[in-house]
Amino acid sequence: MSKVPQTNEITISPITINSSQIAQYFGIEKKELNKILLKLKWLKRKYFLWLDTTTLGEERGAKKEKREILWNRKILGDKELLVAIQNVQQETIDNEEYKNKVYKKYKQDGYTLWDYAKEKGSYNKNIHFVAKKDREVLLIHCKSDKQDIHLEEILHFRENKRDFITENPIFGMYTLKIQYIMSHFSLSEEAFKYLQKNRDTLSYEIFK
Repeated sequence: MSKVPQTNEITISPITINSSQIAQYFGIEKKELNKILLKLKWLKRKYFLWLDTTTLGEERGAKKEKREILWNRKILGDKELLVAIQNVQQETIDNEEYKNKVYKKYKQDGYTLWDYAKEKGSYNKNIHFVAKKDREVLLIHCKSDKQDIHLEEILHFRENKRDFITENPIFGMYTLKIQYIMSHFSLSEEAFKYLQKNRDTLSYEIFK
């Protein structure tokens, strides 16, 4: 005589999924996913730094609960999203090649380099390399695509710089500067003006 199971072993996936879970599913960073969703106009910026849903996003089940945006799980199979992510992943491959060129450039210029992104993994606080020469230390971010860097990204990088010093206090003894290395001029007007006003701690260089 068969027995009725004491527990239900069938697992039913929830109908909603958050952005962190989507990013993990596709093997990309959440920050990169948010850029894609903004470009697709499924999300929009609110109050400068926060994100909010759009009509296009809501059509895909997007809804905001407190500070988190939830999506219908069907988004994982959305063809438009899949193509956008594939394009970003191709750009990532190109960026790795560009980073190697930048690494060699600074080596030739006499800097001692720490491959920070390689050691820390994908979550690298915007820092690809830490370059030191004498009393100068550069936190280098390499950018090979043509998408503009916006002011909020620069402000976020400045926060990352503070975190970096907290985690590596020995660098507080040096002159520390954020350095963007880009293959094209990729700054929004607002970001460019901010860099111009903060030349002592922020700079950029175009390197092809």
